[in-house]
Amino acid sequence: MTGRAWLDVLRASAREERGRILRERSILLVLLAIPLLYPVIVAYLYHAEDARDRPALLLDLDGSALSRRLALELDATPELRIDRRVASLDDGVAALRRDEAELLLVVPGDFSRRLKRGEQAQLAVWAGGANMYTWAIAYPAAVTVAGATGARVRTAAFLAKGMPPEAARARAAPIAVGDRLLYHPTGSYGRYLAAGIFLVVLQQLVVVSLAFSAGARLEAGLPPAGREPFPLARLLGMAAAHAPFWLAGVAFVGLVLMPAMGWAGPSVLATAALLLAFAVVMVPVAIGLASLARDRMGTFQLLMFFSVPLFLASGFTWPPGQLPRAVELATAVFPATPALRALRVLVMKTGDLAAVAPQLAWLGALLVLHSALAVLVVRRAPLARRLAALRRRPGAEPPSPASRTTP
Repeated sequence: MTGRAWLDVLRASAREERGRILRERSILLVLLAIPLLYPVIVAYLYHAEDARDRPALLLDLDGSALSRRLALELDATPELRIDRRVASLDDGVAALRRDEAELLLVVPGDFSRRLKRGEQAQLAVWAGGANMYTWAIAYPAAVTVAGATGARVRTAAFLAKGMPPEAARARAAPIAVGDRLLYHPTGSYGRYLAAGIFLVVLQQLVVVSLAFSAGARLEAGLPPAGREPFPLARLLGMAAAHAPFWLAGVAFVGLVLMPAMGWAGPSVLATAALLLAFAVVMVPVAIGLASLARDRMGTFQLLMFFSVPLFLASGFTWPPGQLPRAVELATAVFPATPALRALRVLVMKTGDLAAVAPQLAWLGALLVLHSALAVLVVRRAPLARRLAALRRRPGAEPPSPASRTTP
C-alpha cells in the first residue's frame, strides 16, 4: 500500500504541476524563455566568433618611406585597423581614455635612421588593456608586423653587401616561427565561450524552473512539499511535469542551435548526449534546492550564487591549476565542473564520448551523491518529527539536569 500511495502522490503532483504551469504564466515564461531566448541572444552576440579589425591610432613622428610602409602593413593585418593619425602622444592617450580606439602605435622620430645604421629601433604600443581579449589579438599583430619589417630591413642590408638572397634571408631571420592550433583551428573566442554559456543556461533551466514553481506553490498558500506525506514523491512529480520542457531545451541547444552556429564540435550527437547527461545530474540538485525555496524571489537569489561563480571557478575560463586548491576541491562536487571540461574536449578536440569517459564517470558519481543529498534534504522535516516523537515516547530517558531550563 505504501508503494502504491507513493506512486499516487507522484502522479497527482505531476497533474497538479502541469496545471500550475498553464495557470502561472511566470512559470511558463521561465520554462520557455531560458532555453529559447537566452541561447539565441548569446548566439547572436557571438556569431562573429572572433574579433577582427581592432581600432588603432597611429602617431608617426618619423614620416619616412619606411614608417609609411610600416603603417600600411599594420593596417593590412586582419587584426588591426588604423582609424586615424594623431598629432601628439597626449592626443593619442586622451583618445584611448575616451575609448575611441584600443591601441596607439607610436613610431619614434629616429625610426628609419636607426634601422639604416643597423641599430635597434622601437615601435611603441600603447593600450588601455581593459579588454584582455582585444589586447591579445591586436598586440601580437603589431609585434608580428614589426618583426617582419625588421627582418626585411636586415635582409636588404645583407643583400647590399653582396650576400646571396637565401643566405641573406637566413641571416636576417635565422629562426622561422610557425604555429598550428591542433584542437581549435579557428581560434574563435565566441565559439569557445558560447558553448560553456549554453551549458550554464541548461543548469539555470533545470534549477530555476523547479525552485521557481516551488516558491509559487508556497505563495499560493500550499504547505511546503517537505511537510506533506511522501515529500520526495511530490517533488519528483513536479520534476516530471517540467521534464518535457527540460528535454526540449536540451534538444534545441544541442541539436539545433549549436550545430546551426557550427559550435557543436565533430559530433553533434555526442555533444547533445553530454548536455542531456548534465541535465539529468542537475535534477536531484534542483529537487533539493526546490525543497528549500520559500518564494519566487528566493530562487533568483539562489541563481545569482549558484551559476556565475561556479562557472568562473570551474576551470573553463581560467586554468584550473591557477585556482586556489580549496576552490578547486570545492567545485569538484558541482556537476558543471566535469561537464564544462568534457564539453571543451568534445567541441574543440573530438566528438567521441570515449574521450570524456573520466568526466562522464565523474558525473555519474555526482548523480549518486546529489541524489542521496536530495533525499536527506527533502526528508529533513519527517526525520525531525520522528526523532522528536522518539524523544517523547514513554520510557525515554528524561533530560539531564544540565539541559533543563530554569523558570
